[in-house]
Amino acid sequence: MLKRLSIAFMAITLCLVLSGCSGSSSNTKTASKVTLYWWRPSTDAGNETLQEIKSNFETDNPNVKVEVVTKDIRTYFDEASAALKAHSTVQNAPDILSLPGEDLPAWTTALEPAASDLFEADLTDSKKKTGKTADQYVSDLFEPAVAKTVTFNGSDGKAKVYGLPMAMDTLALYSNTRLLEQAAENFATESKGKLTAEEIKLKKEKIVTPPKTWQDLAEIVPYLRVNNGENVTQSAIALGTAENVERSYDIISAIMMQNGTQLTSDDLNSATINQTQNTSVGQVTPGEQALKFYLRFSNPSDSVYTWNNNISDSSLNAFAGGQTAMMIHYASAYSVIVNKAASIKNSIGVAALPQIVDPTIPTNSARLKTTARMWVETAPNAKADEKRRATAWKFIKYITTGSGPNTYLSAMMLPSALKSQAGKAKFEAFSNQKTYADVWYKGSQPDEVDTAFINMIAQSRTGTSTKDALDKANADISTILQKSLSKWSTAANSSSGTGG
Repeated sequence: MLKRLSIAFMAITLCLVLSGCSGSSSNTKTASKVTLYWWRPSTDAGNETLQEIKSNFETDNPNVKVEVVTKDIRTYFDEASAALKAHSTVQNAPDILSLPGEDLPAWTTALEPAASDLFEADLTDSKKKTGKTADQYVSDLFEPAVAKTVTFNGSDGKAKVYGLPMAMDTLALYSNTRLLEQAAENFATESKGKLTAEEIKLKKEKIVTPPKTWQDLAEIVPYLRVNNGENVTQSAIALGTAENVERSYDIISAIMMQNGTQLTSDDLNSATINQTQNTSVGQVTPGEQALKFYLRFSNPSDSVYTWNNNISDSSLNAFAGGQTAMMIHYASAYSVIVNKAASIKNSIGVAALPQIVDPTIPTNSARLKTTARMWVETAPNAKADEKRRATAWKFIKYITTGSGPNTYLSAMMLPSALKSQAGKAKFEAFSNQKTYADVWYKGSQPDEVDTAFINMIAQSRTGTSTKDALDKANADISTILQKSLSKWSTAANSSSGTGG
């Protein structure tokens, strides 16, 4: 009897140890690796960079495997949407999905927000409790433009975080230093005998020094422009049109913000770019003032005329081809420029976006503005697996905070989205201006909002008054915002939630 009991005990022990017993099968499955699929567009970081990022995470989290899935940007969003809808039959449906920050309002219902206690443990000391909710800690960790972009009102009325970025890009001023120096030398030659040596020296410095204000920029346009009447063979800067100025809508948005334009109502339900304001000199419409200023650069009768629709098919191509001395673009444009024209690489300079006020005066700091853009890592909610979604957010937290973003920042030469880090931007200007970079709510159809701005510029150049063009854009954007249910948590008295 004792022998039988001993044998039975041994059998039970072996059954618990070996995976072949039915009782331990579920335990083994529970302990098996979770495979997460991370979707990103192929136009962003290279595969080697993404593999290093996910490998770093896997080393610290041996029970998780991350599969990188890159897709053609032209079909990326459609494929992602289709994969999420058919997730039960699509093996690599995204668990982590990279999305442009401004697209989040259109995607929130398909996303899992971060758990409120995601940052309960301090990043530098896991035993220390922060006592802060996810949205509060994100506001502490990340630049203001980031916190604004990723935090929405949930259906329960509480602020929820729907994604986090590894980097934050900003709009800045690119210059071809060779063209600037050549223009300075041409001026010196033409002015010899007409001006004193000191006057020539000062003007040359003015021409080659990146303009800090729009007034500084306007003053050097005539020296950089090469034209015969309306025919411009070398532009000073690519500004003034819509169709062939890349990111024209972001540029004019930045000028509007600098000029004190409130782009949307406090509740984010309507556009307010055409609102008038009472000032010491009477009523003004800062949005229209910004539009008129922008248009000056494509007006042949204006002293700063320097750009038209015939110069090039795009401002970036014109800059790469030496047809314009300056252009305004994001840090991400650098690699595109160099790939198009490697010979220009050593002649590229980048400075902060010009401002309406002098940025060197401390009291003007609150008025400094440039626009920000970012790709955020999100966790879709399609797969009904709470553990999987929690693990996806663990990955997102890992690659966007602490030292997690460093591999990506180094490869992409972008500024960090974190307040505590400058990032790895090739040009210091991108990191320096991220503290005052801003975004504005474009609702669930950001591309249509951009189109409204493009149409506003184009119509103003073809006979429509700036007021009428501004009013039309305002009405079109308001229609979009009114239909957009997901609102940033900054929305005043907003009763609509994300449903998340």
